[in-house]
Amino acid sequence: MKIKPNVFIVCTGVGHINRGYESFTLECFNALKESPDFELFLLKGGGKSIQKEIKITCIKRNTKTAAFFSKVFGKNKYWVEQFTFLLGMLPYLFRYKPVVICYSDFILGTFLWHLRNFFKFKYKLLFSNGAPNGPPFKTEDHVQQLLPLYMDAAIKEGASANMQTLLPYGFDINIKERLNNLSKKHEILQKLGFSGKQKIVLSVGAVNRHHKRMDYIINEMSKLPENYFLVILGQFEAETPDLLSLAEQKLPGRHIITSVSLQEVEKYYISTDYFVLASLIEGFGRVLIEAQSYGLPCIVHESENAKQVLKEYGTYLNMEEDGALASCLMKEQIVQEKELLIKAAYNNYSWDALKGEYSDMISKLF
Repeated sequence: MKIKPNVFIVCTGVGHINRGYESFTLECFNALKESPDFELFLLKGGGKSIQKEIKITCIKRNTKTAAFFSKVFGKNKYWVEQFTFLLGMLPYLFRYKPVVICYSDFILGTFLWHLRNFFKFKYKLLFSNGAPNGPPFKTEDHVQQLLPLYMDAAIKEGASANMQTLLPYGFDINIKERLNNLSKKHEILQKLGFSGKQKIVLSVGAVNRHHKRMDYIINEMSKLPENYFLVILGQFEAETPDLLSLAEQKLPGRHIITSVSLQEVEKYYISTDYFVLASLIEGFGRVLIEAQSYGLPCIVHESENAKQVLKEYGTYLNMEEDGALASCLMKEQIVQEKELLIKAAYNNYSWDALKGEYSDMISKLF
């Protein structure tokens, strides 16, 4: 029997951080772990080691230990997590001798490039460019570009088209389950404590001002009648306490801002009325397709990347304009058939549709 080459997919945050990088990495592993072309191993910073999932001991970014070493090295806590994760990877690099390492964390990829040069490892580095980072691509052997605008921009700046693959994020979308969920909205609404008369607006993402612009959403919602209710779900950050205070002031009794499990997020996707993402720029915006795959109309800033992700299925506003979101929600002119949205998400972004292309992208690097 021919021995299949080993491939690593690595992400330091899997198991203890909920971002797009983590959900993509975990879903990609689950979609490709039975590949006939290679043996895929997931290296992660949290959770437990189970079969081909390997927990790497590292200093997690949101700890006092990370804060201490951050001061010692003069680097941020995220850098500390990435560097200690690299050290924890070493025994597995010698043991399994991967031919390809797939990653999204740019810092870790840079470390792996230096490590390869030092130990003369043979692995190729496949970078999923979710931030995105622009060229020159000096520490990557191949780059997965998620949207045409990033691919085009990289080529214009001199990056070789041959070292890049245009391939969007894949998503775990069970089409039958999603369609069946359409009948569960009111039941789940009641379990979450909402009345059927409320119009619930959902945003999912890091609870901050500087990128996700949750303050804009809060201020816009405050212009709407009392039956409009805001739900914000995401990772808490340094700016979160100020946003909690702002919401208490502007939306007393008609908001929820919290962090919940991925299973709980699913309940809100099923039961809410609108999804809003106020960030002016995203590398991709995985939450948009997650929301769409549950039949939620998505209201986004009129950026080129959002238009390439959602295509004709998005509602586009100038979210730098005061009152734009409130006006859109008040008019209630967003009429999109939930079943159509679910099927579009499945056809364009499900792992059923894309995993063959992912397998080909990885295999070409052997």
